Amino acid sequence: MISASGFTLIELLLVIVIIGILAGVLIAVIDPQAQQSKARDANVKATINKVALATQGYISAYGNSPNDVQFISGLSASASSPNASCAAGGADYTCDFIVTGNQLPDTCGAVNGYTGSTAPGSGNTCLYRYMGTASSPNFTIYAKSFGAGTTVFRYMNNGTAAGQIQHCDTASPPANCVTP
Repeated sequence: MISASGFTLIELLLVIVIIGILAGVLIAVIDPQAQQSKARDANVKATINKVALATQGYISAYGNSPNDVQFISGLSASASSPNASCAAGGADYTCDFIVTGNQLPDTCGAVNGYTGSTAPGSGNTCLYRYMGTASSPNFTIYAKSFGAGTTVFRYMNNGTAAGQIQHCDTASPPANCVTP
């Protein structure tokens, strides 16, 4: 007599179906899109920190924050300005820029005059924004979050939140920014 041992086709199919259901539940719980947004936000925050560090280096060398032309030329290897905001002949201290390899989301919100797009209401890719203060070492950097649709990141090198990246709600005044 030959004794056959093993699983039947029905048993194998049942196990495969159960594994498929568990995988589907796991994917729903993990939410891959939210995880990608968190990873992109971490990249944006790292970029803000690098830009802030470069700006602090300029301030250490010259004693005041760079104007728009000095700022963008200091980042020329990794940043550019798609509009004329960083080429005003050094007359102002505001610069909207992009960082190579670190694109921001396509939908922007407004906080403290920052809309983030190349033209307000244009729907173009969001831009980083540098805002310095003439004859002062103070500056602020803004960038739009991927994860939270109404969040703008803000880095300031002065005040109570100096050196921290805050989360600001685009529908609120910047005074409502929080440090996570």
